[in-house]
Amino acid sequence: MIGVVIITHGTLSEQLVETAALIMGEAADVHAVSFTARESLEVLRQKAMATIEGYRADGCLILTDIMGGSATNVCVELMKMEKVEVITGVNLPMVLEAIGYRDGADLKTLAAKVLESGIRSIINFKEFFEKRAAKKK
Repeated sequence: MIGVVIITHGTLSEQLVETAALIMGEAADVHAVSFTARESLEVLRQKAMATIEGYRADGCLILTDIMGGSATNVCVELMKMEKVEVITGVNLPMVLEAIGYRDGADLKTLAAKVLESGIRSIINFKEFFEKRAAKKK
């Protein structure tokens, strides 16, 4: 099965995994890698490498929090590996999509679907309802 690894600053990755489990139930092969200000980039790199190691055969989708941040920068090295995709800007809909659609999907297709889900999920709520109300008139 394709592994899903979420790498973020602080405990955001842990919270995303816990929240996804609350909504969808516990999911196998979903991992959080957190990073604190007290840890070096080398420690983060080692934790990330150790976490994705078990997914070399089936592939690994890595979701990070922010472009240019430590978590994403460490992934530059990881994405050079075969069967590793990295998407930054992680949000809860992306995590749910990754968990829900990885069975039977290839890694590239899953990465594209997760990226699309993340983009679609960002909505100005007030504008959404204003447009919806205008259509009903």
